[in-house]
Amino acid sequence: MSLTIQDLLQQKIFSGVTLAAGAKGIRSKILWVNIMEIPDSPNSVQPGELLLTTGYGLDQEELYQSFIPELARRGVSGIAIQAGYYINNIPAYILNQADALDFPVLLVPKELTFSEFLHTMIRMLDPKTKLDWSGEILEQIFSLLSADLAKASATAEAEGEESCVQILLMEPINYAQSEQATWQKCLAEITSFIQANSLYTSMHQLPEHRWFCLTSYPSLSSFLSTFYRLNIRFALLSEEYGVNYYLGAEHLRPDDNALTAIRHAVEALTTLQMIKARRGVCFYGHIEFLKMFGQIHRRESSIVLDNRHFQQLLQYDRANRSNYLQTLRVYLSNNCNMMQTARQLFLHRHTLINRLEKIEEISDLHLDDYYSRLYMSIALLLHDYFVY
Repeated sequence: MSLTIQDLLQQKIFSGVTLAAGAKGIRSKILWVNIMEIPDSPNSVQPGELLLTTGYGLDQEELYQSFIPELARRGVSGIAIQAGYYINNIPAYILNQADALDFPVLLVPKELTFSEFLHTMIRMLDPKTKLDWSGEILEQIFSLLSADLAKASATAEAEGEESCVQILLMEPINYAQSEQATWQKCLAEITSFIQANSLYTSMHQLPEHRWFCLTSYPSLSSFLSTFYRLNIRFALLSEEYGVNYYLGAEHLRPDDNALTAIRHAVEALTTLQMIKARRGVCFYGHIEFLKMFGQIHRRESSIVLDNRHFQQLLQYDRANRSNYLQTLRVYLSNNCNMMQTARQLFLHRHTLINRLEKIEEISDLHLDDYYSRLYMSIALLLHDYFVY
């Protein structure tokens, strides 16, 4: 039986949740819930989803005047806006647009946490339980690894002593919520990125749209650099297409037990599940770091919203269709190395310098200050792993 906006209201599933606008659209069916703390990417919300947000920035009509019409055009079920943190009342223009489009707008009280809302909705929607990474699927991965390992190792050995082989395990988070053609396009982009940045790549599809990949790299440092850039790619695909992936990885040394290495990659991937990341990558050696980030997010979930430098850049990019935030993300991920950043962004060094100067002007961020760079790096990581 389908769940509708009307069901949420009539059955009083959430105490204090009320209808603010769009009464004629309350029979809209809810297929899933999409949480977007910063409502900056309506294109990532899929048809049939109920969008839950703090409403941060919605009081700026000049920036969000097309937000509700775009959600309605995409066939989104409705929007639930939590008041009390960043807006005290839903802006009049939002209510007027919603009524005109028969698009339901729910007002969520401050006391109702996003976690409680999401967990309740998941139980009601009763999604299909996924296979875990054990038993037959581990045996299948081990068999595929055994068949490919000789080629990967030979390619790595030809590069010298510092070369390494990596096991990658990848799974989609919300496969049913996007069209198959969209997933195929995004998967092709991910595959192309991995192949272009490795010496050897072998990919195999597993049950439930999961993937096993064996790769080799000139060195561990080159792998880690590529791995972080892949995390950025995941965040961009999420924002543009609403496609979300988890990816876990482990280094396979010549004397390692292959099954142990596979289990380490599984542990890395399931760490992302445990910390409730929206998407992202996790290397086995970074598990404790990611767990720490999960704790920071649970305790201080407003770090991204309260970072004025981040928000000023985000709003400037949104208003001017620019990509300064992405430039800063790549620059910081390369330890502020000009040559590497320019090469990855396909820019001339002088063009990059001009962009960085513009970033400082827009955001009042001082890139020569270590603590300012660290604060922005933390905000960017939290955004890429957790912001909806």
